[in-house]
Amino acid sequence: MNIKMLAPLLLTLLWSQAYAADGSITISSPSNGAMVNAKDKVPVTYTAMLGPNGDHLHLYVDGKRVDVLRQTKGTAELDPLPAGKHHVCLTVNTTSHAPTGVESCVDVTAQ
Repeated sequence: MNIKMLAPLLLTLLWSQAYAADGSITISSPSNGAMVNAKDKVPVTYTAMLGPNGDHLHLYVDGKRVDVLRQTKGTAELDPLPAGKHHVCLTVNTTSHAPTGVESCVDVTAQ
């Protein structure tokens, strides 16, 4: 194999390792665009990789922090949401509660 063929592969591997080191969050439930019952608590199931500067997660609903999560995998419960559309986000934060820039969001509608 010549160097011209290896270079793209090496760059891809290095980039993916750097990306993973920065952290990631996956919200597996509720899905983006989901309808939720306005009378029930809403479970938010997630998996996170905090990255080198991350310490914990913040859970937001419509821009308001509603919980601080220390586990990198689990389910947090939101209180019942008022009827209408809502923006639910998880962000990775440092020990001083500064966001690292890693976040994942879903939009849900409560009925």
